[in-house]
Amino acid sequence: WAYAIASASIGIRHKVMIMQIEPNAYARTQEGFDKYGKEYIFHYTYGIEYKLDGSPQGYNTIGEWSLDKRHYGGAYPPKELDPPPEGANPSTKFLWRAWKDAIDSAQNWPDSNAMGTVGWRREGATDAEIAASPLASKVVGSSWTWAGIKKLTFHSGGKLTTPWGEGKWGVAFKPKGLPECVPPKECLYVDFSAAAHHVSFDLPDSFTSTRIGDGEVVKGERLG
Repeated sequence: WAYAIASASIGIRHKVMIMQIEPNAYARTQEGFDKYGKEYIFHYTYGIEYKLDGSPQGYNTIGEWSLDKRHYGGAYPPKELDPPPEGANPSTKFLWRAWKDAIDSAQNWPDSNAMGTVGWRREGATDAEIAASPLASKVVGSSWTWAGIKKLTFHSGGKLTTPWGEGKWGVAFKPKGLPECVPPKECLYVDFSAAAHHVSFDLPDSFTSTRIGDGEVVKGERLG
């Protein structure tokens, strides 16, 4: 801004060119845009958020399929990233390929327990989803400690109450790097205070939580 104001004040003129493209899930990019377009830069600023049926998830929300650099502030993306759904625009497919090419080309890409492009959208389980899950149906209505602190309570409708505010919980879908969660076994997601966790249970008495991103482990014990 300082340069723009200073140059304008002394009469310097510029030729303004189309420098970049900033596509999201709604962008109407066409096949070959990266070869035949006028833009020089793919400005990756927005999260790209889709439903799994290939339609955009919406604005200011996390998609069922989500490619967003903000997911990885505390951990590397995992090596495996599910491809965009059928119907995603060409710019989304281009960016996903660019991520994959970079990861595949890097030597010794570190392991990560962060999720890939699927699993970030977590709205809290419905009562029907809770009833359909052997694990969730045993946990709903119960209260637990979290690292010795009271108390974490799993309410119906995927509502969670904690000493640090309200959160959401439900059945974890495709958690990364947790063999204890591989079907037919189940784990829950427990999200609160801007942090996401995958939780495995040793019913009826205890659980182990692994925070997505940095892998911090917390133990919990059932109350009452």
